[in-house]
Amino acid sequence: MKLVIVLVLLVVGSVVFHFASPWWFTPLASNWGMIDTTIEITFWITGFVFVAVNLVGQQWQWSFRLPGEDGMLGTVDARYIGPENPFGMNPTDANGLDDVLVDSNELHLPLNRPVKVLLRSKDVLHDFAVPQFRVKMDLVPGLVSFLWFEPTRIGKFDILCMELCGIAHYTMRGYVVVDEQADYDIWLAEQKTWADTQGLAAGDATQGKGLYAICGSCHGQQGEGIAVMNAPRLAGLPAWYIERQVNYYQQGIRGAHEDDTYGKQMAPMANVLAGEMAIRHVTAYIDSLEVAPTDTTISGDVDAGKNHYNTCGACHGAKAQGNYALNAPPLAGQQDWYLQRQLENFRKGIRGAHKSDVYGHQMVLMARTLQNEQSVNDLLAYLSSL
Repeated sequence: MKLVIVLVLLVVGSVVFHFASPWWFTPLASNWGMIDTTIEITFWITGFVFVAVNLVGQQWQWSFRLPGEDGMLGTVDARYIGPENPFGMNPTDANGLDDVLVDSNELHLPLNRPVKVLLRSKDVLHDFAVPQFRVKMDLVPGLVSFLWFEPTRIGKFDILCMELCGIAHYTMRGYVVVDEQADYDIWLAEQKTWADTQGLAAGDATQGKGLYAICGSCHGQQGEGIAVMNAPRLAGLPAWYIERQVNYYQQGIRGAHEDDTYGKQMAPMANVLAGEMAIRHVTAYIDSLEVAPTDTTISGDVDAGKNHYNTCGACHGAKAQGNYALNAPPLAGQQDWYLQRQLENFRKGIRGAHKSDVYGHQMVLMARTLQNEQSVNDLLAYLSSL
């Protein structure tokens, strides 16, 4: 939060100083008027962008969009971005219906085929770099830059952001996976198009109530979480996060590590929900549950924990409210014993180790910035105070 306050003060102070400055242009020659006007117009344009970028930014995530069978990408616009439309797809542009949306930081490409990459940024200056391919290009807000290359070797290669984009800049990683054509075709067929995502009906809480009965035996009938069952609170978690975790359990991304005792218990339970609509029904029911306060079980130094949280807050929000755009769930209100266990699992590589757990990879790096058990306890004490 301190960082946020400082950032806001810097932005506001810069704007105030600009208008209140005693060192404004002074007339030194009669023919400088048009130059002054040009500079003033530039100040207004760049000033607006300066304020917008510093107060509405989203960082540390790669995502990808591929043209569909028509070979054309649909148009996008930031004003369309939301939980159901993270890519900002233009709902009136028919060219975008078959666009393939890869809401992940892992991009697959076919071997020995030229690729042109169009680069856009929603927030600040980034840089797309794949060192093994010898390619590097800036992403500039408001512009579309591009680069091209032709993968000539099968493998998995790191995508790095080689521009200092803010706190946790080093965690903004992704991957390019180069496949044989047949393997690429299989991967591509598994991806959803914009039309696919729009064709899904909303979840039905009434149907979800029946499906939730088996979940409630551990997580509580009101989704309040039961400590003796080692089951966390579900009420208050956003639908997109619950859906992702259930899918992860079903796909073996979570709950497969030999040391993830409780995750291994959860994996077969997740498979009870057959199909995407069943998951949506359950999340709709969970969303209807009242969020009850949780008990504090771990003590620590709240002030020290607040300092530790500065880095966490960059993704999870200033008040730990979560941020769907950064794929970061809310932390405020969750049981401290559960958060403690997950941080420990991330620190030990029990969670986040699977190659497909793209967001877990980031959390492993972040969790390891907490140097010892006391740091974890202090952080949890601060979260419990929110």
